[in-house]
Amino acid sequence: MEALKKPQTAYFLWMNANRERVQTLVGSKDFKSVAAKASELWKAASAKEKAPFEAEAKKQKDAYDAFIGTEAGQKALEEKKAEKKDEKQAKLEKEAEKTKIKEEKQIAREKRECRAAVKAVEKDDKLKKPLSAYFMWLNENRERITKMVGGKGGPEVTKKGSQMWKELPEKEKKPFEDRAQKDKAEYESYIATPEGAAALKAYKEATAAVAFKEKPTEEVQEDSPKKAGQKRVVDDVAGSGADAKKKKIAKAGA
Repeated sequence: MEALKKPQTAYFLWMNANRERVQTLVGSKDFKSVAAKASELWKAASAKEKAPFEAEAKKQKDAYDAFIGTEAGQKALEEKKAEKKDEKQAKLEKEAEKTKIKEEKQIAREKRECRAAVKAVEKDDKLKKPLSAYFMWLNENRERITKMVGGKGGPEVTKKGSQMWKELPEKEKKPFEDRAQKDKAEYESYIATPEGAAALKAYKEATAAVAFKEKPTEEVQEDSPKKAGQKRVVDDVAGSGADAKKKKIAKAGA
């Protein structure tokens, strides 16, 4: 691979040999300042001063051209190109993955913020959907059930509560079912009135305004080298899959 290194120009050979001197003259290691001064000095240098570097540059170029002109050189050059292509593709895939993760985190953050904003919208008690008979009973018995499951909350309480509700005699369920039916009738009567319908509409509009909205998928812009490169990676993967499928079909036909 050493033989595949592109030969340096006479200027860069001279620059590497005189870098420290140029930095001293400039009084800085700033790349732009040093490069500007070096370019100025090279232009002002005599043919005699440039001659050794031009000779070395020619020697390197001749050796490079001679090597890539051989079969071994061509093979090495192709291998280097393939390696660079693989490295570039891996880099693009890594960047695409990083971008995806970043976007997913941003979306998750936006969803959390939107959920909080929706909850913050004031809601008239009359617009709150009435609880079912089961949840009325569960709320009244939550503390008792929590003790029964060893102080555990959440799913354990819900699971035990559901089991107990199913086993509860109809006589004990009835008061909750009657209350649930009464609350539901009152709710439906209210939202059926002009006042209730207007209040419900205003609430829905307020929550819709702050709710999370999916962003439309953006088309890859071909004039963007980075995005175009990412698209090529996807196309290459898709193309490989299509080729494999064609080969499989051809084999089956044979």
